[in-house]
Amino acid sequence: MTTTDASPNVQIRPAQIRPAVILCCGEDKGALLDALGELGFPAEAPVSEFRSYTVWTLPSVTVVLSAIGTGALEPLLYELLITGRVERIVLVGTAGRLRADGLPLGVGYPIREARVAGTGLDCECGDRVLRPEWPDFPTGPSATIVSSDFYYGFSPALTLGDYRHRLVGVRRHFERLSVEMDLVDMEVGQFYALCRLIPDARGLWFIAIKGAANAIDNHAEQNTHAPSVLRDCLEKALRALGFGTRFKV
Repeated sequence: MTTTDASPNVQIRPAQIRPAVILCCGEDKGALLDALGELGFPAEAPVSEFRSYTVWTLPSVTVVLSAIGTGALEPLLYELLITGRVERIVLVGTAGRLRADGLPLGVGYPIREARVAGTGLDCECGDRVLRPEWPDFPTGPSATIVSSDFYYGFSPALTLGDYRHRLVGVRRHFERLSVEMDLVDMEVGQFYALCRLIPDARGLWFIAIKGAANAIDNHAEQNTHAPSVLRDCLEKALRALGFGTRFKV
């Protein structure tokens, strides 16, 4: 992108995009700002707040809050990545825990493998394992995730009925991946795929750090654990980007 005009969907100008980007999708803005503030993020006004996107730009990093799912993620990544200004991008946020004996709640993990099931990229990605592209994958525990555009698609039957029996094709993927993967969210698989598909040349570093805020059968507990997930994921994102564990301006 050679224009200096703001992009149509995110309303961000190339000059406002730093080489390092932290992206968060679908989280409560207040919870995100609280977590950012605990890590030294200054109380800056956004450089853009338009449609479902909010963008803050510091000297060293651009932070973006987006809505959930493929439909919000694809235009955002396109308008960020076609400028050629982004070198490293970390996606952070909450997820659901698929197995009762799985990962603890409230802790973020680098995502080493992702799958898609019921997304706008299923035809392109199929059953392929999608992986990050990062120079030094963080040491320590990591996790796997399946991403879907169906928020309740991996949940147990709802009181008002289990609509999943009408999704015959994707339900088979739901049932299999629910026992194969650690977490479920709505973006990581698409994020890994689009970060490879959109740029004209290789060289972009990208990774997701996600944590379980709730068990998949207990959506009500997600707001209890979301603050600790966000703080932990953001701290690990800063460390991965080489900024230590706090924002420095």
